[in-house]
Amino acid sequence: MSSYLDTENKQLKDRIVLLETEVNNLKGKNRDLQSEIKKLTNIIDRQNEGNAEQILEHFHSSKSIRGTAYRYDMEMVELFDLIPSWDGCRDGLQRAHDYDDCRLEFYGRSLYDDEKESEMEQEELENRMRTPEPEEMRNIINDYKDGDITLYDLADEYDLKINNLFRLLKENKIIEKESDARDYGSFYIEYNGLETSSEWDGKSELGLIESFYKKDTILN
Repeated sequence: MSSYLDTENKQLKDRIVLLETEVNNLKGKNRDLQSEIKKLTNIIDRQNEGNAEQILEHFHSSKSIRGTAYRYDMEMVELFDLIPSWDGCRDGLQRAHDYDDCRLEFYGRSLYDDEKESEMEQEELENRMRTPEPEEMRNIINDYKDGDITLYDLADEYDLKINNLFRLLKENKIIEKESDARDYGSFYIEYNGLETSSEWDGKSELGLIESFYKKDTILN
């Protein structure tokens, strides 16, 4: 019996050593890939800087952030960040006809909603934090289950604050926790914006349901 256990333990230890070796090899490959990405990014940055005058000329002529980014094979987020630096001010950026849409995508819905709600009357805020009547609630749930629109579009459709929508989904037993909501990863990015370049890690939450109850207490 002892001999069998010794043999099994040795096999397990050998397996551990093998896995540790594989992990170390992957770490080395990851460092190499990160280094290569950094080199390529620096090359792209230098090329963009060299073409700054030409890119700006096209941008000011077209007044389109997305159109200019597409023409010069750039990410919208990258160009949105570079234009004020190249121009020395934000005036040109803000005159772009797609500025509002790009700004929303860049900074995220969280900042946009905070700014929007700061201009609302108390009655409007209370309406966005309401508990819908049963028939309306059924419609909200059905639209959510259909999955044809994003969580933000669903909240906008029924004039609900986004944390209220999550609260309603939980109280109606559609989700158990915030991150159970469908397409939560995409929602997470839309909430934070592309500026942060932070994708959902698959486990963290924004605390929206908890924030509803805190704000609801303040309103009342």
